Amino acid sequence: MGTDVYLEWTGKTEEESTEQRNGCMTINAGYVGYLRASIGMANENGFLRMLFPAKYWQNRSSDEYDFKANYEMLNSMGLKYLVCAASGKQFETAEAQDKELKKQEQAALAIHGAITQLADRFGASEKFKLYIGAVRDFRCAVEWLNSVFGFFELGMEKQEKGLKPYPHISW
Repeated sequence: MGTDVYLEWTGKTEEESTEQRNGCMTINAGYVGYLRASIGMANENGFLRMLFPAKYWQNRSSDEYDFKANYEMLNSMGLKYLVCAASGKQFETAEAQDKELKKQEQAALAIHGAITQLADRFGASEKFKLYIGAVRDFRCAVEWLNSVFGFFELGMEKQEKGLKPYPHISW
């Protein structure tokens, strides 16, 4: 549960698709065109909602996304995200103020809390806890953000080749 973002483009090979699918158990597979924000990663989910317009979330648009034009936005959002990670504050988005989204976020965090308690009770590994849970330390936040930059760099590479890249978002 959470958000999965796959980079799609014209001419993507089966091997490239397989690499993306194999990235689903990690938060650092952006360089192959896969991003993950599990259910408890509230800051990261908010970040992705700001980064990619609603048409990719609600309608699963296959319109080309302009990675080059949005790179500066990614830079400024990245800085804000890291400041929030370092200070323990919530990454606030305009959309996060929406009443319905707040309800969904509260439900997601409640589910995350229950899963985390079960993981603790059954002695789950730290890697599993990171996969199901929130990014809780600065180093993991940096790793996740670096993955987003890798995703963007791959998107810009595909854009330069005229392959019409866009994010396919599943949540």
